[in-house]
Amino acid sequence: MDLWKIQFLFIICLAACHGALRTPNVTSTTPAPTLPTLLPAPTENQQPSITCPDDVSTSPLQRLRRAMRDTMYTQMSNFFDAFLVFYSDEHLSEEPPADERRLQYISGWDGAGTAVVLAQGEAAVWVSSGDVGRARASLSCSWLVIDADDSGQPSIAEWIATRIGHTGRVGADARLISISEWSALATGLQPSGISLVHVPTLLDQLWNEETDPERRRPEPSRIVASLHQSDCTGLSWRDKVSFVRNELRVLGADAMVVTALDEVAWLLNVRGRDLPYAPLLKAFVVVSTRDLKVYVPQGKLSMPVREALAVYNCPVHNNNCTSIKDYSMIYTDLRRITDAKVLIPSGGTFQKGASAAIAQSVPRARGFYVLSPIMYLKAQKTNAEVKCMRKAHLRDAVAMCTLISYLQGMVKGQSEISVAMKVDVTRATQANYVGPAMRTRVAFGASAADPDYRATVQLNRQVFSNTTLVIQSGGQYIEGTTLVTRTLHYGDPKLSERRAYTTVLRSLAALSTLQPPAALPAAHADPVARAPLWAARQDYLRPTGYGVGAANHRKEDPVVIDYRQDKNLYTLAEGYFVTVEPAWYEPGKFGISLGNILEVGAKSNEYLYFTEATLVPFERKLIETSMLTEYELTWLNNYNKRIRDVVGPELKAQGLTDVYYWMMNKTVPYPLPSKQTKCKTSSADWEKPGLSLVIGGIVCVVSRIL
Repeated sequence: MDLWKIQFLFIICLAACHGALRTPNVTSTTPAPTLPTLLPAPTENQQPSITCPDDVSTSPLQRLRRAMRDTMYTQMSNFFDAFLVFYSDEHLSEEPPADERRLQYISGWDGAGTAVVLAQGEAAVWVSSGDVGRARASLSCSWLVIDADDSGQPSIAEWIATRIGHTGRVGADARLISISEWSALATGLQPSGISLVHVPTLLDQLWNEETDPERRRPEPSRIVASLHQSDCTGLSWRDKVSFVRNELRVLGADAMVVTALDEVAWLLNVRGRDLPYAPLLKAFVVVSTRDLKVYVPQGKLSMPVREALAVYNCPVHNNNCTSIKDYSMIYTDLRRITDAKVLIPSGGTFQKGASAAIAQSVPRARGFYVLSPIMYLKAQKTNAEVKCMRKAHLRDAVAMCTLISYLQGMVKGQSEISVAMKVDVTRATQANYVGPAMRTRVAFGASAADPDYRATVQLNRQVFSNTTLVIQSGGQYIEGTTLVTRTLHYGDPKLSERRAYTTVLRSLAALSTLQPPAALPAAHADPVARAPLWAARQDYLRPTGYGVGAANHRKEDPVVIDYRQDKNLYTLAEGYFVTVEPAWYEPGKFGISLGNILEVGAKSNEYLYFTEATLVPFERKLIETSMLTEYELTWLNNYNKRIRDVVGPELKAQGLTDVYYWMMNKTVPYPLPSKQTKCKTSSADWEKPGLSLVIGGIVCVVSRIL
């Protein structure tokens, strides 16, 4: 066919196709084929029509909105224009149990935060900056996620005021928020004429009436409390109550309300299973100079606990026994309290102090706010507690060595979630294991560069051998609490990864070898740990360390190792246990994090020193020894020697021979530069007889080891 004919046919076909794609100008009786429709982008005042899961009438969000306008729920003639939903429980615990997670029930968000639900209109939740991405990915389109750490974003009070106008009413459960936070909210709403009203039953009533099986309120823990192991206390509960009473006299108080669950556990020498990551009992305690009252749910105290606390035949105003009262009676009894001065705990570094409901129950003329004196008594462990903490860390070292050695040969096919499960399962093989001390965090590759990352079903990386894997976890044992962070690598690490790891190791060594004066605030020791990282133009936002409880909460007041602290400048003392957790984050690439618990000891000349309670080897292939000074290498060799001497026999005793040899290989001493120089030989030396050369080589090897 001629070329011009081909071109002509091509033009005809092109024109026909073009006409078929154009919208016809005439009405056709033949239905046009259905094509995907592209919706235009919404204008500023136009929102796309999207149906959200929470828009259905049976959703918790819509049920709450109806309840805010129903007097059967509000228990008053007025309605609410907005309602606040908090994350915590009545003790303001950092990790509340499943049956106390009201925020998760209403919104679906399982992390910390505060939600505001308007009776007509929007719903918003304030979360920390590290949780913003995950919150937006997990919450439905009914919820607006706001960064609580961004000063450019509206505060809760500002957001409410711009939406409900003047003379509005905001409901909230004052049992679930600290008195300082409640006062700040009320003050922020006051200029707009909006009142903040305590409504303790509305949300619980809704949750208790839930018919959806997947949303029903979980049953609270029915595990009864038990006595803490007697050889791990060092003091009887009567001794501890006596110490608290002495502190109250110094402060001019006649009584105090103990609201923090870790303080209740320490004071009474009891442990429970009412929190997910701490062996604590849900209870309030009122200590006065005349008596001791414990407010606890029915059936939670076993017979041995009742006998130990001298519950039976306890007359009124007897300071040598314990009165047991129903948990819910605490608020009524505080309103009737007759003690002249009642200490209400204020917020510390991690504890938030008493709730607004507790504080408001004490008559205003009788209550005053100060940090709980139990905070200091509990932080300084007795000799018995120290010995038991060492036992717990030995058990934990065996578990972690077993885990890491196992993963070394089984990394293929593993994911972040499967590794986290193996961490918890391996710990459970140890005697006297109670449960995890925190939600185990496993992060691989770029995930490890996010300090707030948490693996989920949607975000669950497979573990390969091309970069680093960070495992951050802890265990609760009958004897004590452990925390440890290790970074692993299952391939050939890059030089950048080795340098980052070694820098973090140097930061850990810097604080571990510090011998500060006892008068130095713990926060002021932080620059010592960060100095190697700062030299590499690296830093991290979280504190370097904090106090750790003994078979108690993993975060313990009062000390925190953070140079940004300008108020909580508390000193360390012998018997304290603190964490040290430096990190290096390379966004989009990898993360490095190492963490040990240090035991604080005292020298005779008013100086302190640290001893590592955590005894888990570091990753040798990630250590760039050329970056370490002889001082740091000596510290590392001494640390490895302690692992061999302390953990080695226990591995053998438990029949973990393969783990023992793995540990021995990981803790081989590093040669010191000062002793390497003695091993240099000239070419003439190699020309000497063989026996002399062999003997010289043996001497050289021995000198390197020593």
